[in-house]
Amino acid sequence: MKIFDYITDKFVNKEDVALRSYRSRIGKHQGWISVFINGLLFIIKIIIGIVVGSISLIADAIHTLSDLISSAVVIWGFKQIEKPADSEHPYGHGRIEYIATLIIAILLIVAGVEFIKSSIGRISEPTPISPSWWMIILITLTIILKEIAARYADFLSRKILSGTLNADAWHHRTDALSSLLVIIAMIAGKFGFYAVDGWAGIGVALIVIWTGFSIAKEAIDDIIGVPPEEDEINDIKQVVSTINGVLGVHDITVHSYGSDKFASIHVEIDETISSVTAHDIAEDVSQALNNRMEIEATVHIDPINIDNPMIKKVKNFLADNWSSDERVIGWHEVRIVDTEKHHVILFGINTKSGLTRIENLKVCEEMEAALSKEFEDFEVKIKASPLHRY
Repeated sequence: MKIFDYITDKFVNKEDVALRSYRSRIGKHQGWISVFINGLLFIIKIIIGIVVGSISLIADAIHTLSDLISSAVVIWGFKQIEKPADSEHPYGHGRIEYIATLIIAILLIVAGVEFIKSSIGRISEPTPISPSWWMIILITLTIILKEIAARYADFLSRKILSGTLNADAWHHRTDALSSLLVIIAMIAGKFGFYAVDGWAGIGVALIVIWTGFSIAKEAIDDIIGVPPEEDEINDIKQVVSTINGVLGVHDITVHSYGSDKFASIHVEIDETISSVTAHDIAEDVSQALNNRMEIEATVHIDPINIDNPMIKKVKNFLADNWSSDERVIGWHEVRIVDTEKHHVILFGINTKSGLTRIENLKVCEEMEAALSKEFEDFEVKIKASPLHRY
């Protein structure tokens, strides 16, 4: 949205700042906005809740207070990201963002459980409430404000690809949903249906808990390690393929530490070029990835013979017979050992993510059998790359 872009550019300076610092500024900016909104709404809800005697509204106020605490965690998390790498944390502090996200998820789950307790109490012992219409209208306005805050947090999370801000957006939205059900309960209470307050609270609590578990799963996945997006792998291949002297790229491994990314890649070059030229190609590849994608890469050089007619025959056979196999993503480093004592075809393959070790071995056995039948005088040895390499 243009209005969100305007607000962000107005309050967050993007000039002369590294990506990590800009992400941190965005995160803290959103965090302080959330602290202000949640603080204001907590005061409104707790005062009205006490005056009216509405347990559900008081519980909703506590839920909003948990949002405020979560927003403070967001600010803390992004401040930690700014810390430079040190001897104890050579890869920086980027993964603290995942921990901050996990803390927010836990707070959501705790708030949901407390909500269920309050709701059951309201169902078993309905308490008469009679809020004024202006109170209902005021709580309705808090919903609108919360939804705007949620959309802005979601906008910023997509802007800097932050799971923490995405979690904060969901926190805003679940609070808005809980307030909506509280309004329904308040209106029902004016007409004598006091138990509606409790049933509405249980519905909100289940939404909050489900959201908390979903966010926690994403945070834990990030901490443990998840595969890079397919688009990111394709972008890396595209950048590397533009470097003069590169014949192919494979076995790409990417590690993420928040916004900081480290990669190792294998690059194929003509084996006839000098070691100095090969080193220059590796440097060019590393520099290109750093400049275009802000990825710090370690480049492994694989010299290949591009003129060997036998290699061309093997590649053509693979293209004709295995390019349509969904299990095989690609092959690389096709080499031929053809001496008096040894006649061997060697190469590596990358297989589809999700295949088990046994399934990988089966693919290799099938390819080896097919190649051995086509090239009877040669022994075939195929190595499947690990699942984290692409």
